[in-house]
Amino acid sequence: MGLGTLLKKVFGAGDGTQGNQAQSLGEPIEYKGYQIFLQPRALGGQFGVGGLIRKTTADGETREHVFIRADQAPSRDLCNEITLQKARNAIDTLGDSLFPDN
Repeated sequence: MGLGTLLKKVFGAGDGTQGNQAQSLGEPIEYKGYQIFLQPRALGGQFGVGGLIRKTTADGETREHVFIRADQAPSRDLCNEITLQKARNAIDTLGDSLFPDN
């Protein structure tokens, strides 16, 4: 089992519960055909950067990439800003290669 698969299982991504997952993820932020879901995590008074990038392909397949960064911020709002910046950078830099073929 690869790291991506493990993270998907830990965070519930790609386990067939997209309806329930979409509710728990909050509202997506649309960017260049991708959806970004902010997922800050509490870390002892700080917030850790992390999220999910999702794209639906032309054939209807939903592809997802969970990312967790070492960056921390003192507030949830600042963490969300950093997360959004990192997600947009990943999309700009890597595009669809965020989603390796299974």
